[in-house]
Amino acid sequence: MNSTAFQNFIEQLQARLEADPRVLGLVLLGSTADSSYRDQWSDHDFWVITETGAQGPYLDASAWLPDAGSILLSVRNGPSRRTVLYRGGHKVEYAIFDPAEADAGGKIERFRVVIDRAGVAELARAIRDRAHRERAEAVARPDNLENLCLLLWTAHERSLRGERFSAHRYLLASADTLLDLLVFHTDLASAPAADRLDPRRRLEQLRPELAAELQRVLPLPMPRAGVELLDLARRLLQTAAPGLAWEQAAVVRRWLDEAGRG
Repeated sequence: MNSTAFQNFIEQLQARLEADPRVLGLVLLGSTADSSYRDQWSDHDFWVITETGAQGPYLDASAWLPDAGSILLSVRNGPSRRTVLYRGGHKVEYAIFDPAEADAGGKIERFRVVIDRAGVAELARAIRDRAHRERAEAVARPDNLENLCLLLWTAHERSLRGERFSAHRYLLASADTLLDLLVFHTDLASAPAADRLDPRRRLEQLRPELAAELQRVLPLPMPRAGVELLDLARRLLQTAAPGLAWEQAAVVRRWLDEAGRG
């Protein structure tokens, strides 16, 4: 979607929602909120905050969306979230919350409030700050390196059983844990464009060498992928975080290496 059509969608959406007094707020998220992160593949992502009890008309139908006649499909993502795909390939992800639901179930990184009838901007800031605190606690876990080792060993065991799809899931989780370690112990998340809730976002632009290395390692079969991921962790982290469980990681690396040679 080009930039003019993208902005027109936002303006039509805002105008339609402003006409309903039950709508308390419209919170634009991600690239919908910040045009500097948009490109031709950007989707629309937003929350509609309604009065309690007024969520149903927005959850049970999609006729209120701009150009609703061009919607190809609509998918439920839990009780309060929906995703629609237009026939032109454009995607729209949204949530319909009352204020209490937003506070209880929402996470925000970048946002912009364009309708605010009941302290929605203050609510959004509080949700963003809480999401950042919870994320900081997750990446600060002192046992993240041990968790990386356990995930890789589980991936190896699943692979030995012939459960390769399951093994790959654990391998991807291992990569996420490695990124958490890098966020906490290095400057991985320090760039202004970094996503503080998801370090995978824009990794190719922010750290192209790291992204290329992960793209090389992750398709490898177990246990080789596990060996190389632990080698990458040691290379990137041991100097910055010498107090981590490197001795235990070396044991698991040796097991994986021996299994690969056997």
